Amino acid sequence: MKKTLEYLKFFFCGIVFGIANVIPGVSGGTMLVVFGIFDRLCEAISGIKKIFGNIGFLIAFALGAGGGILLSAKVLGSLFGEFPIQTNMFFIGLILGGVPLLYKFGTSEKKVKPLCFVPFIIAMAAVIGLTVLDNLNVIDIAPTDVEGFDIVTSLKLVVCAAVAAVTMIIPGISGSFVMMLLGVYQTVITAIDELNFYVLIPFAIGAVIGIILGSKLITLLIKKNKLMVYSALMGLVIGSVYAILPDGFGFNIQTGYGFVCALFGVLGAVLIEKLNSKTES
Repeated sequence: MKKTLEYLKFFFCGIVFGIANVIPGVSGGTMLVVFGIFDRLCEAISGIKKIFGNIGFLIAFALGAGGGILLSAKVLGSLFGEFPIQTNMFFIGLILGGVPLLYKFGTSEKKVKPLCFVPFIIAMAAVIGLTVLDNLNVIDIAPTDVEGFDIVTSLKLVVCAAVAAVTMIIPGISGSFVMMLLGVYQTVITAIDELNFYVLIPFAIGAVIGIILGSKLITLLIKKNKLMVYSALMGLVIGSVYAILPDGFGFNIQTGYGFVCALFGVLGAVLIEKLNSKTES
């Protein structure tokens, strides 16, 4: 029963991770931190032996992530079209609800030092700065339409996917936002909706390469200096709240409904933390 609950939790985490990585401005890595499985996932995919040793966890998570991506491609477009403020604020609530858990993980071995504010501020400023540049349309690359196999386009998709995948597991950095900067976001979303395998296959190959290499780097950094890494992660997480603050946010009825959705997001994060504590105990 305990194992079943644990795999259900990993499956659910995968769903939210997949959904989050489709939404520009929302960080899938932040969701991993919220759910308390960030360290475990990075460790589990940091090598071939690690992958086989955590195969049950990875299958449950991967199935959820795949389902979340397919679901979001079909559903999230209409949700953001009809209820943009409420949907964004739900994710904001989910992020804020996970901040205490992030602090708990980061300070499990050492207490906060004044030096921790340096990586915190730098990381937060980086996320906010990228958001400002995006809002100002400083970088605008048109997506590429793919209707058949082309070696150059396929290689571009592999490289773009690898770069985006590294950012997908870093809290506070939106993988889909990076895909937009690289000019492949609309191409991939359309391919998921239309099951265009000329896009999906090379993109999946690049994503696997990026996630494995990225997780190896992050795992190494955490082992070197966990407190400083988590200080930076906290900055990325807090900065991501500004990054996904919806257009139209203000003193209006829609924002009022949005705060209710944000509350549900906070409660969702708290419930996930409780489930995480239960499975660990």
